[in-house]
Amino acid sequence: MSDRELFAPVSQLQLPAHCGPCSLSACLFVLGTTATQRQLAKASGRPMRVFAHGIDEQGLRRAAGTYGVVSEFLLAEERRQGRTFATRLRRHLTAGNPAIMLVGHFEHWVAVIGYLKRRHRFIIVDPKDKSSVFRLWSEQTLIRRGWNVNAAPATGEPDQFFAILLARADGGPPRWQVSEAWLRLCERGSDATAEGMANDLAEVARLASPGDHAITDGPYLAELIEEYGEDAPASDFATTSASELLSELIEAILERSEEDETVVLGDVRDAVDQGLLAELEGEGLIESDDVQALVAELDALIERYGVDLPAEDLLRMD
Repeated sequence: MSDRELFAPVSQLQLPAHCGPCSLSACLFVLGTTATQRQLAKASGRPMRVFAHGIDEQGLRRAAGTYGVVSEFLLAEERRQGRTFATRLRRHLTAGNPAIMLVGHFEHWVAVIGYLKRRHRFIIVDPKDKSSVFRLWSEQTLIRRGWNVNAAPATGEPDQFFAILLARADGGPPRWQVSEAWLRLCERGSDATAEGMANDLAEVARLASPGDHAITDGPYLAELIEEYGEDAPASDFATTSASELLSELIEAILERSEEDETVVLGDVRDAVDQGLLAELEGEGLIESDDVQALVAELDALIERYGVDLPAEDLLRMD
């Protein structure tokens, strides 16, 4: 992705050892409350000297309560309970409420701000992720990354899945409904904050729509020609995304990659050259008739964008 500032519910990357407050800040935004990670760290009631070791679930619960948010701990202490844990989390997200989840073997917190029913994906905001505003995790990925193994059994902390389910204390609905369209808007980037830009969307749409013609119709072709000239490539006005088949291939590679690894188009091409398509075909995930078209599409995207474009930027969101 470019170096532009991203329009997102997280206004900045986490401060050292502030992954909990930073993730909580993203969740509070969805619920309709604005609080910085520094404000939340202070509200946790923990002394500054412990920030180097992060803030635990009790501190995060205390901070959430300070801002009018109630919390419920979701805990599963057996690996085989992964699907039950994911189902309970998904039910909470489907109601529009966000959560914070413990990952990285007790070392890191991420925000889980929604669930895409059609795509069966959990929407993740990782406060230390510099390459993308959101990650989309399958249930399998969530279970794999959400299982925490205690490397120091003497502490008495059992291996576990753990999340903090959040909701407004007044019983009101979340301010933002996290949809695929909302994610697309966030990923396009903006110099504005998420809240400020969202408040301006209606005005932007009104100004972009001449006279009484419907906003959904888009600008007239004559207006585009007048502004950009007849020789402007039509492709400049289109948003490119991978086909459903290529999106599935990219997601398969992402699920096999390390959490912090950025998979670029060149990596996808390398995986294809190393026989991944044949492997997926053998597993019945793709048809042999699709292979040639998929490779042609991938090569065309590489020719247009280069091998260094993050493959996740091209995932279909519709």
